[in-house]
Order: sequence, then C-alpha cells, then structure tokens
Amino acid sequence: MHISTRTQDNIIRALAASFTYFLCLIAFYINIGQDMGPGYFLPILIPIIMGLCLMQYGTHIPLFAKENLPNLITGLGWCSAFPLLYTWTYNTTWYMSKICFDFVVGTGIFLLLTSLEGLLMQTRQIRLMSALMALLNLVCLAVPITQYAYYIMVWHCLSPASLMALYLTNWRESIDFLESNVGTGWLMVIGLGFALFLYLAWRAHCAFGRRLLSHSMDWEHNTVLALLLAAMIFVVPCWYLPQTSIAELWGDVSNYVSQTQEYGDYFEQRYSTLDIDAENTLPALTQQPGTVIIVIGESASRNYMKAFTPSFAYDDTPWLSQQAAEDPGFLLFQNCYASWSQTVPTLQRALTEQSQYNGKDFVDSCSIIDVARKSGYTTWWFSNQGRYGQFDSVITLVAKGADTAEWTDDSYNFSDKYDMVLLDYLKKVDPTKNNFIVLHIMGSHIYYNNRYPSDFMKWKTEDGTGMATAVSSYANSILYTDFFLSQVFDYAREHLNLQAMLYFSDHGENLVISHNPDVFSFDMVRVPMFVYLSPEYQEALPEQSAILRQRHGRYFTNDMLYDTVCGLLNAPSHRYEAQQDFTSPDYGFTRETLTTMLGQHQLDEDPDGLPESFF
Repeated sequence: MHISTRTQDNIIRALAASFTYFLCLIAFYINIGQDMGPGYFLPILIPIIMGLCLMQYGTHIPLFAKENLPNLITGLGWCSAFPLLYTWTYNTTWYMSKICFDFVVGTGIFLLLTSLEGLLMQTRQIRLMSALMALLNLVCLAVPITQYAYYIMVWHCLSPASLMALYLTNWRESIDFLESNVGTGWLMVIGLGFALFLYLAWRAHCAFGRRLLSHSMDWEHNTVLALLLAAMIFVVPCWYLPQTSIAELWGDVSNYVSQTQEYGDYFEQRYSTLDIDAENTLPALTQQPGTVIIVIGESASRNYMKAFTPSFAYDDTPWLSQQAAEDPGFLLFQNCYASWSQTVPTLQRALTEQSQYNGKDFVDSCSIIDVARKSGYTTWWFSNQGRYGQFDSVITLVAKGADTAEWTDDSYNFSDKYDMVLLDYLKKVDPTKNNFIVLHIMGSHIYYNNRYPSDFMKWKTEDGTGMATAVSSYANSILYTDFFLSQVFDYAREHLNLQAMLYFSDHGENLVISHNPDVFSFDMVRVPMFVYLSPEYQEALPEQSAILRQRHGRYFTNDMLYDTVCGLLNAPSHRYEAQQDFTSPDYGFTRETLTTMLGQHQLDEDPDGLPESFF
C-alpha cells in the first residue's frame, strides 16, 4: 500500500502534536507536584494519542490550530482546575488516580466537542452551529470557571464545606454572595467577559467550519468522527466524569443530602423511644400554662455586640444591656462558640442529639422539637428564612416535626422581609396551652443593610456608601435584632406567660470575609447566647436557675444546645447527656476540652479567648 509523502507528513504532524499535548500535560502535573506516575499515564498513552490523531484526521484541522482553541481551552480547563488549585491550597499531593481521571476527562471533552463540531458543520449552517458550539463551550467550562473564580475570591479550592453551601443554596443567596465578594461593578465586567468569550469562540468556530468544508469530507472521515464521538460520549460522561476529583466531592455532598432526607422517615421510630417523664417536666411543675421561646440568630458575632463586648464602639444592644443590668433573670454567657461557621452544619447539631463530641448519627437523633412535644408542649416553628434549596435542609426537616411550622416566605429563597414580621405569627399561639416556640430570624445575614428598615440606620459610613458590608451597617442589623428580641419578650411576657427565653446565633461573622470555613478565623464562631428565666421558672426549677447563674464565664459550644434545652425543660431521657447540658452540675467541658469547626480547632487556640471563669 503506497502512502503519499503528503499523507506521511500529515501523520507525522498529527503524531507530533498529539505527543506534545500529552507530554506537556504530564510535565504540567509533575511541575505542580501532582505526578500521577507511570502506572497511570502509560496505560492511557496510546488511547489518547490515537484519539487526538483520529480527531485531526477526521476534521483535516491540526490539533493546535486556532480554529480548535475554544474546544482546546475547554478541555484544558477540566485537566487543570482541581489539580492546580488543590496544590496551591494545600501544597500537598492529591490521589494519583484522580489526577489521571481529570486528565482523561479534559482530553475527552476536547475530543467530544471537536468531533461533534466536525459532524454539525456538515449541515453547512456555519453561523448557527458556531453559536451552538460557543454555548456548549461556556456550559462545559462552567465547572472549571467556578473553581477558578472561587479560588480568586477566597484563595482556597472548592472543598466539601463550600460545595455543601453551593448544593443547598438558592439563587438569592448566590446573588448576595457574589455581590458581597465580587461587587456589582466587577460582576458586570465579568458578564462582558463572558460575552466577549462567546463572540471570540463563535468567530473561531466559524473559521473551523469554513476550513473543514474546504476539504472533501467523505464517508471515511465522517465515520471516524462518528465513532470518536460515540466513544467519547461513553468514556467521558458515562465512565470517567463521575470519578473526577470535583465530581466525587459533589457526589459525597449529594449522598449526604440524600441521607439526611431519611430523617423524616424514622420519626416515629425515634419518637417512640424518647422516654421522658412528663409528670416532672417544666409544664407539670408550674401552676399555669406557660411558654418557652428559642430564638435562633443569624451571623451574629458577640465581638460586635455591646452587651457582650463593652469595648465595641457602637451601642447596638441597648435593650439587652439594660435587661442584663436590671433583671436578675437575664443571664448572658460570654464564652459561647459555634461548632461550625455555616448555618446548616451548625444547626444540624444544635437542634438535635448529634454533637462534635458524641459521634451520634443525625438520622438517629431526636430534636429539641421532639423533646418539647414529649414534655407536654404544643410546638411551633416560625422562620423568616427560606427552606434553603431544592431539598429540605436538616433545619427544615427538624422544623417539620413541630405541630405547626410556617415560613414567612414559604419557598426555597431567602426572605426579603424584616424579622419583625414574625411578631404577627406569635399572635397565632394559643395562650391557654403550654407552648414551645422556635423563631428563626434573618438577623445579620449578608447584606447587612438589607436586614433592617431605614428607621434603624443609626450609623453610616463617612460618605454614606459601602453600607452593604460595613461595620456600621452590621451594627445597625444587631440594633434591629435587639429591638426584635425586646418586642418578642414583651409580647410573650404579656400574652403568653413567658417562662424562659433562649437566644443564640448559628455562627459568627468576619466583616471582611464573612464566614467561609475555607478561610477560617475565630470571629466566625464567637457567638452570643443569653437565657431569660422568669420568677415562676426559678421557683419551679431552682437548681437549673442557680447553675446557669454560675455559667456566666464558662465555655460552651452551641452543638450542645439539645442537651441544654432538655435540662432547661427538666426533661432528661436515655437520649440526653448531662455532661453536655449547661444547666446540669455534671456539665463536663472546659475551654481546653472544647472544639470548634467539628473538632478541627481547640477553643484554647483562640488568640482573643477570655480566661474561663467557673463562678
């Protein structure tokens, strides 16, 4: 069989380009410290070289031709994103097999898009097909772009924690996150950048179509492209893609969410084993029906609350400061920390038996709602936050256990209503019954200036701009929360025979970088907590009251709220641990033994932590 000199030259060029592509990527991985080793790259050498050569043969276009740039860039984005950003973040090696899968998938996407384009262009609808291919490039680049963009914003690769937030988020919170971390102006610039990319990609694809159609596309070339396309469809999305680094992390998050959805399925089984002696709980020990209220704050940091940090420049807690000074029933705890710096993982533990310290499984954990119902309360859950995403978050699953659960915005978005709207929901509560009420507020969720009406804009920046994330705006949001708490307290005491009220925040806030766990600092987990005990409560449960008065300077993490609520209601059971109950004499933790970020940090690592006081 005679092979012309021109054909020989084309084969040599195709092989040279393919080997160059392969060797450059191997060199890239070695250079960043992610050498996958010959055990992984040698077995894929021949298939990748063959695929790249067949692509060039089928399209008549050299691998590194400018017409291939959009597809090549798309593939390289997948090849490089996770390995590079993981290295920059942790300065250590990742699994060699995962590096190999990223390499194969990136190359496979390049081959898939190019072979598809070669077939589509033969319709001779060059402009239309070029527009379609440009859109496909942008869609396929979404994952690498997200990874690079996230790194640029926080200097950390995507982690399970950040992917969890992404998985459970909604479009409003996504917009808030982007506006707070990027800014509206830069978002517009980025949008223009995407538009420019689409235009340049469209131009390149038009050139691809013209060059391809300038050659004779016989059945051999079309067959090669069709077979290559079919092979890549099988290899990329069906086999290798689920095994890539980012896909596996996403899969872990997806599995977690799927498992938490089982929480409701096991409700009756859990509830039936909750053995509380209702004759000795708080409702049974008081003379008349009363109410216990739990208020869950959002992104409130005691660093920026005058009642907890007297040196703070803004007097943003006038009501709480006055109550703490004048009413002995108000007890403020100076050394409370969150167990994590994001809402869902924190409240998953605060509201149920699960904690950092006991290793219990969420699905098998009773909640404070379950305890209250078994203790003889009618239970209510009123939330000014949305349900977080297309799936019920663990917070929503717990809330659904209440006799009545309502959201001010009963959708999967964050509410744009101010927290005072919840006061109207309190009016639905029957004062002739024993009531246990949970109020989940928006508090100081970013943007801070969206959390209060104009009447509460007490402090401004010097020029009146930049209020979205300014400390003055944050102080205004705390001031509004302080007012909200005062109104809840006054209404409940006057109309619902308030016996106890507990306020805590899910997590804190760093006013520069918010509360991203990938860039952790302790101000993200320093949270406020206070308890109000009525005279009636103190008479009914004097031991808990006396113990809580002595806890002012003790250290505590909010994942032990479940056991503390059990103690507050005098409702112990075999699903209760006294050593995690802040109201119990058997409370067994100190600053040296407590942790945050689910055990990643000891509290005694906090450089600004106060000395622990035991009395």
